[in-house]
Amino acid sequence: MNVKVCYLLPLILLLGLVSCGTQPDLEQPPTALKLPTLSTESSEEQRRPVTPTAQAVDLSHFQVPQHLAGLKLDGEIRTQRGRTLHYRSEDKKEQLSLTLSGLPTGWDNMPSERAVASYYSEARQRRVNEALQDSANALTILSETLLDLEGQPSAQAQMRWVERGRPIQNQSLLVTLIDGFYIRINNASYQQSSRWLLQQGKRALAEFKAAQKTVGS
Repeated sequence: MNVKVCYLLPLILLLGLVSCGTQPDLEQPPTALKLPTLSTESSEEQRRPVTPTAQAVDLSHFQVPQHLAGLKLDGEIRTQRGRTLHYRSEDKKEQLSLTLSGLPTGWDNMPSERAVASYYSEARQRRVNEALQDSANALTILSETLLDLEGQPSAQAQMRWVERGRPIQNQSLLVTLIDGFYIRINNASYQQSSRWLLQQGKRALAEFKAAQKTVGS
């Protein structure tokens, strides 16, 4: 089993640089933040899904842009607890998903920075659990950063994923919390670097937020 991950400090993660590789040099993190500890144990308990269940919320007011970061809307999955928008390029080589969801039960009074950190940590642990299910899988977390992105607490990561019978896939993950709603952006590519994907995710987030303001104005 080859799972290469960064072990976070048990009590704090220094904002701006916790990585197994090279960090982007665009952000200046302000303070330290507590995070749950990452586990790479292969027990059955660790393989279970760990993401808390989000509350059923009304997400109908969010507008759906037909294009994000140069990609075209390819469909939507909607449930009581979330909406996931799928985008892809014309040549189908680039794909991106944007997921909207509410806070899990009991997280309503949690500070926004901690809520983002906890949500991201659960999503990251799920990736690790997925890698542990097959000894041929390999997950490398290249970088993890918690920062203020356009006035909102955000978590971002660059990853590399290897699956049986497939080439190396670069991935990025971006999580933020706006007005009590999570926005999670995932994208992956066999061609583009994880740094490029992370910048694409930031662009998609900015365009999605701009679309909400345009409709509401």
